Amino acid sequence: MKHGKRLLAILLTVFMVALCCVPTFAVSKQYKNYAVLGDSIPTGYMMPGYQYAGRKKVLWPIVPNSYPTFVAKGVGAKNTYMLAHSGYRTADLRRVLDPDFAGDYFNARRLPKLADTYAVDEEGLAKLRKGVIKYLKKSDLITLQIGANDSFQVIVILFEMLRENQALLEELQAAGAMDPDVTTKALQKIAQDNETLLRIIEMELASVQSFRSNFDVIIRRIHEINPDAKVVVMGLYNPLDVLKIGGISPAPLIQPLIQGFNDYMSFGSQYSDYYTYCPLEDIENYMGTGQLFANPELPGDVHPTARGHQQIAEQVLAVL
Repeated sequence: MKHGKRLLAILLTVFMVALCCVPTFAVSKQYKNYAVLGDSIPTGYMMPGYQYAGRKKVLWPIVPNSYPTFVAKGVGAKNTYMLAHSGYRTADLRRVLDPDFAGDYFNARRLPKLADTYAVDEEGLAKLRKGVIKYLKKSDLITLQIGANDSFQVIVILFEMLRENQALLEELQAAGAMDPDVTTKALQKIAQDNETLLRIIEMELASVQSFRSNFDVIIRRIHEINPDAKVVVMGLYNPLDVLKIGGISPAPLIQPLIQGFNDYMSFGSQYSDYYTYCPLEDIENYMGTGQLFANPELPGDVHPTARGHQQIAEQVLAVL
């Protein structure tokens, strides 16, 4: 009998330790319909099963083991509406939600676009807006993760333009695309286009102020569309938080920029009473773990790994 009790005690101890090691995705408050707004992170970009669904598609596929799947499970949601689109900046999401917003030059790279010219397809945009509003009205939980592209989009756009230039790509391949000097010269060649360079400079100079004004309108519009929904806004994570070079973290190099965005979302917005702010810290991501070439299309990719998605879900559920 003593041996039996001892064995039972050991098994219970092992069981409790195992529970502590398994992520828990559950909160006491339950929600039925969950809407996901944002950029490529909630869409599961860089995760197995990710699909680019196109600019006109209202609902994008939900990628298995991306953080929205864990959040949905944790709150008991019966329906999850993936309204996030890869590449979105605040200017793009604001234009989707606000019909009075004229937008900016780069909207045509993310929103429905006319086939024969570089301009937003207003009819396609109106249909997209109608669909997004429809699902926001249905939802009792809405998460918003956006802002990373507002500052770092310059790099993304330059690489996109590089991929679109077939002649330059062939020249790169012949010279050795992995050579940093070759790649740098190619990007410089693209940026020599005066209009593109001017627009990029303007966007960077205005990135912080435009983020603030766009963010406020996005929050106001979400509240106008569905004032009863629980809204969670996620801060930007520093991708270098988990990186160590010679035992030293380079995270402080970019923290001031990230902190400026996060401070505004946390307490600076005039509409901060409309949402709960969720800071994101120590999120595992590809660049932060030294996987600099995990994404052949964008070296130094900062998207979260599978573990990073679990961490985001845990931190979101913690504020619920």
